[in-house]
Amino acid sequence: MKPTISSADINALLCLLPNTDADMQLIAQAQPVRLKTTYFGTDGQHCLFFRYPASTEVVNTTLLIEPDMHIVIRYVLDEPYGEVVAFKVRILKVIHSPVPMVITSFPSVLQKLGLRSEKRAISGVPVEVVLDEQENKQVEGLIVDISQNGCKLLIPFKTVLQVIQGDEKITLCVELADRTMLLAARVKNARIEKDYHAYGIRFADHDNQLERLLERYMITL
Repeated sequence: MKPTISSADINALLCLLPNTDADMQLIAQAQPVRLKTTYFGTDGQHCLFFRYPASTEVVNTTLLIEPDMHIVIRYVLDEPYGEVVAFKVRILKVIHSPVPMVITSFPSVLQKLGLRSEKRAISGVPVEVVLDEQENKQVEGLIVDISQNGCKLLIPFKTVLQVIQGDEKITLCVELADRTMLLAARVKNARIEKDYHAYGIRFADHDNQLERLLERYMITL
């Protein structure tokens, strides 16, 4: 029997294009484990296909990902409004050759968390960037693709003409309802994306402030 899913949820899934990066959370563990994966595609409303997550320095995925366990998939839906979309599915099969792949059930319901209240070109978390090594110069930017270790930072061309140098220290200032959150970070790489300078950012520390930011902009199932 095909799962019952609303037309709006179907549209949100159709926006999940092949080769889109996604977050895979293993929920059968004592502590939630989040891994990076890539969405490959779908077989109608029967199943979904994802890249088998690679092991990291702290997580060995070999014995963690098995058939019948449940996982949570999250991804960012940019248009028409920035949303984090999440759904829970069951692993049907794990394939290691020729392409390492995880095949899951089709979701029956999606949960969404809006990142903004009005339409914009790119979704994300507004942030003020303090350039610690440039006399504390301040520019406005946007955090996207955030994780416990770092994020992608976009700064419009019109905001700053000079590219921030690799390995430069910066401070990210995020406005919350009750206070301003300060996150020390370092630029790891830089490139040009359309009308933006795009930077790979690594956080200096993983503390309670970062956990609050992650919880604010990620859905917990």
